[in-house]
Amino acid sequence: MDSLQLEIIIPLCFIALYYIYYKKFRFFVIEEKPKQNIIRHKQIRGKCPPSYPNGWFRLCRSAELKIGQVEEIKLAGRHIAYYRGTDKVVYAVAAYCPHMGANLGIGGQVKFKSCIECPFHGWAFDGKTGLCVNSEKLDPKIVSTYCYNNIEKMNPNQKGEYLQKVEEGEIKIKTYLIREIKGMVYIWLHCNEDKPWYEPMVEKCDHLQLRGESINYINCHIQEFPENGADIRHFDYIHASVSDFIPTWLVKFKWNMKSMPANEPDFYKKMEHPKEKIRNYQKQLFDHYLSNKELRPRMNVLCLDGSLMFFNRWKINALYITGFQMGPATIQLYILSSLFEVFYKQALQPVDKFNQKVFLTLHINSYLPYWLSAYILSGGLRQIISDVSVWDNKIFADKSCYNLKGDADPVLMRWRQWYSQFYEGSREFEQKLDSLEW
Repeated sequence: MDSLQLEIIIPLCFIALYYIYYKKFRFFVIEEKPKQNIIRHKQIRGKCPPSYPNGWFRLCRSAELKIGQVEEIKLAGRHIAYYRGTDKVVYAVAAYCPHMGANLGIGGQVKFKSCIECPFHGWAFDGKTGLCVNSEKLDPKIVSTYCYNNIEKMNPNQKGEYLQKVEEGEIKIKTYLIREIKGMVYIWLHCNEDKPWYEPMVEKCDHLQLRGESINYINCHIQEFPENGADIRHFDYIHASVSDFIPTWLVKFKWNMKSMPANEPDFYKKMEHPKEKIRNYQKQLFDHYLSNKELRPRMNVLCLDGSLMFFNRWKINALYITGFQMGPATIQLYILSSLFEVFYKQALQPVDKFNQKVFLTLHINSYLPYWLSAYILSGGLRQIISDVSVWDNKIFADKSCYNLKGDADPVLMRWRQWYSQFYEGSREFEQKLDSLEW
């Protein structure tokens, strides 16, 4: 092989290797297979709060839903079909067709720009109004509604009919309110069908680059995951390890934390950081998030300083974390270090009681190599996994003992009081849920 051939082949090999590297790490995904919920069925959980709180929930990333694409999801006790119409808008409706009960999200197709067509008999429903329509003019279909006279005993009525007419006229299915913000699609779910108390917050991360996402499943009550941020003391035990390969006697994390609802009096003064650089950084974030007055009562804030302890003697400041929990299932974390800045977006999807799907989305400085951002994403996931063995096997009881003389449990109690606001009507909603579990 002459030198000219080598001059061509070697660069081509490097280009091919970089392309493979780029494809793998440019947007790095770590996805766990769904668990079979063996623990959930065997573990006695105790008397818990309701499983499906009210608020905005992540539906999907914008890039995951193409024009004309239809998907189905089980979320917070609801079966939902969602799709992007040919008008580029995302719509979400109750999944089951009122005609014969087919799932619109499985085999359904987009029709008339904003409608979804049932795969069973072609009935079309408008994603804006929920009306069953006949054509692209969205003129409503007039139908007759029948029900069984007595479905429990299957007895006929006085006329000898098992099916009797209930009403005639327009028919519609439930629609859900959708917001699409900066590459993420959110859905509003409320057990009493109340209107949104607040709007989803636009994150402050334009200077950072989206690099990856992890997806995993945990078996616990939905409150366990967000409550983790207010549980000050557990950091010293669960999150002390820096790495699986480095023993804690050599080096470990030492944490200092503050947490409180955003609408508390003197919030800025109580959460003020002693270091000017960090104080100014956090104040910019506080000003951004607390400007949403409707959100403030529904937002909890945490500030977490992480230091590296060598041989339990020498301390080096390593990380400064500022977190905003908005509603029951969205957490946004800003991590500042001397080398880089990280923005994590955590989102919970309650698949079922004691079965949560957890998303961790990473934004980071664009100058960092892709392999490093993949490693940092893995590190964030590792912190979640550290809690999973506890969550999967613990109870969530209605009675808990607290040490009110310490500094940790009062914060935890205050957080639980704050989070309870999201359960309005949730218990009654769960009791009325249909048992369509095939």
